[in-house]
Amino acid sequence: MSRENVELVRRIYSAWDRGESPRAFIDETVEYVNPPYAVERGTRRGRGSFALMRDSYESWSFRIDELIDAGDEVAVLGRYEARGRGSGLEVKGDQGHVWTVRDGKAVRFRWFHSHEEARAAAGAPE
Repeated sequence: MSRENVELVRRIYSAWDRGESPRAFIDETVEYVNPPYAVERGTRRGRGSFALMRDSYESWSFRIDELIDAGDEVAVLGRYEARGRGSGLEVKGDQGHVWTVRDGKAVRFRWFHSHEEARAAAGAPE
């Protein structure tokens, strides 16, 4: 099933790249988990959590460098670029995402400021 999980996660990012909603691939009660060092740390629930994040930015993009099959989890290693809404401040850097997939839907999303953190969180080898 994990190959299918990787493809599902790839479809989420493809939808975002096209400016479309990936809601067909994300469970309506998805957990969006911010790390302890995030400005707004903690867990949010629901697909609207992604919109809240994106609404903070005038523009936001993510380039995937690697997708890692970790069974029920998929680690996504890449690089983001964003411009703050209002401030116009541009930021960019490495980021890692870990998606948990159950029954053909993404049910949990966690993000990290490093690829190493994401690999470790997914239990994926270096």
